[in-house]
Amino acid sequence: MITIRQPVAVKVILTEETKQQWLAELRRLINATIAELEELEFRGKQWLREAKEQGEAAIAATEERIESERSQRIERREQMIAQLSQIQQMDIGEEVPNGNVETTVDVKVGDSWDTVLLGSEIILKDNIVVEIRQNGQSITS
Repeated sequence: MITIRQPVAVKVILTEETKQQWLAELRRLINATIAELEELEFRGKQWLREAKEQGEAAIAATEERIESERSQRIERREQMIAQLSQIQQMDIGEEVPNGNVETTVDVKVGDSWDTVLLGSEIILKDNIVVEIRQNGQSITS
């Protein structure tokens, strides 16, 4: 027998409460990113003033840095807006993948590798474990 590590899928049964929590968190993160963009605009002007004292190369490097940081934040904001839209379209009661955790599994001679690979799932509803599935089958404690 050998013990291996295996990922366990965590899924959430979407409830109205969970959906609203996710939407509120995404809105908070979007607003924080917008605030970061505004702060970057303010600081960027300050950085450019300082760069002007150091010459054209410093100005170009500073402009590149500001644009890179701006692009990263805009991309992050757009991804969160897309997530927001996806969540708004989800149906209550839908099982939604929500990451993985890891467990150990004992594997012995004669085990079906296909069964081992099926792995396990933990199903949550409002942050309460409501079901554990192993090899596609619901198990009880």
